[in-house]
Amino acid sequence: MIVSELPAEQRALIENLQKDISSLYQSFSNAYINDWEVQAKDPELENAPAPVKQVEGGCNKGGVASVARYYEVEPDYYEWPLQQRAFRVLAPSKEHMCKSVVMENRAYSPNTGLSDDVYPRFICVMTQYTSPVNTERLIKHIRDLCGRSIGKKFYNYRVAQAEKSLELTGYKKGGVCPVGTTTNIPIVLAESITKLDPPVFIMGAGHIDWKLGLPVQDFIRATQCFVFDLE
Repeated sequence: MIVSELPAEQRALIENLQKDISSLYQSFSNAYINDWEVQAKDPELENAPAPVKQVEGGCNKGGVASVARYYEVEPDYYEWPLQQRAFRVLAPSKEHMCKSVVMENRAYSPNTGLSDDVYPRFICVMTQYTSPVNTERLIKHIRDLCGRSIGKKFYNYRVAQAEKSLELTGYKKGGVCPVGTTTNIPIVLAESITKLDPPVFIMGAGHIDWKLGLPVQDFIRATQCFVFDLE
């Protein structure tokens, strides 16, 4: 049985319990991180599918393998409410649950004379499930990279087609991960993720049935991602 199938009174009790648990995690943030590092030392990936091994390779290359935690979840995982999914992967709160979204600038022009570093056609955005991406804010920050040397008409970021996302990352829908991608796609991390306490977050691990957890600052260091306010 999933939480949404419970009577309203029981759901309310679980929601209140979740708030208490999240507050408790914050009170013991340092201890949580210490335990995280201990648990991350022995990942069980021998029988993991190839895309998860691809993520593992990216973690090794980025120097974060020692703090990466992997979770294999049930096939009906995405049918569960977000909070239940958070409990399943031992996340401190539902706000720690994040997703990777490949976005395409559909107004991209190759004739601007700008490099991909400051005018990317494709980006991978890391955001919380609880905080949707504000595309206007995203475009503002991307424009700042080139000093706003070209007009707004050259920017229109939208979710990329699943086939293109797979081509750029090597991961299918439900398992998209910004670590170990098949191409060097720029990564944007929502600033709100940097404010999580304890400072870790959960994302896809290459396969729909696998999830990856990393400390926020280790992720930033390994990926050299942009950090933008997207709210």
